[in-house]
Order: sequence, then C-alpha cells, then structure tokens
Amino acid sequence: MPDTIHRNFKTVEDAESARAALLEAGFQGSSVQLNLHDARAVDTPTLAVENIMESLTPDDADDTDRPVHRPAALLSVDVDSGEQREQATALMLRYGGTEA
Repeated sequence: MPDTIHRNFKTVEDAESARAALLEAGFQGSSVQLNLHDARAVDTPTLAVENIMESLTPDDADDTDRPVHRPAALLSVDVDSGEQREQATALMLRYGGTEA
C-alpha cells in the first residue's frame, strides 16, 4: 500500500546521510525528499514576549527552563510496501530520525 513516511532530524547532515543511505539501498531519488526547516527569525518584540512569559512560569514545574528542540530538516520517503516501510524506518532511525 503506497504511503509516505516523514522523519525529523536534529541536523541537516544527519538528514543528508539518511537520504544517501536510502538512495544506496535502492529507493528512487524521486521518492526521497529532503526539506530544511526555516530558522525562526529573532526580533526584539518576540524576545520580549518570550522573556515575559518565561518569568511568569515556574522553572522546574513545567520544563520551561529547558530549550525547545527544533529539528533542522524533514526527510520524506514514499514507500510501496510494508517491507519498504520497515527498511526506510530502520535507515532513518539509524541516523537519528524522529517522528516528533
């Protein structure tokens, strides 16, 4: 059954390595798509609001003192079978691909 698998990567290099591994494993170039996440622009009003919100929340109670994970790239793979799904999932996991 045709489907598309999507995985996020912490670094562009990890996503590129996973893409290369998929191509080497026989996936067609047209079925593997790499998209870079845009970095959020930092401006003064945004920083001011973030600082105000952080000062209003307790640090340890809700994990607001920990940095938010922002993936660098999204890798999408079109698969035609359960076997391809398992193979693609395993390869992307090897390079740090996550669903979140």
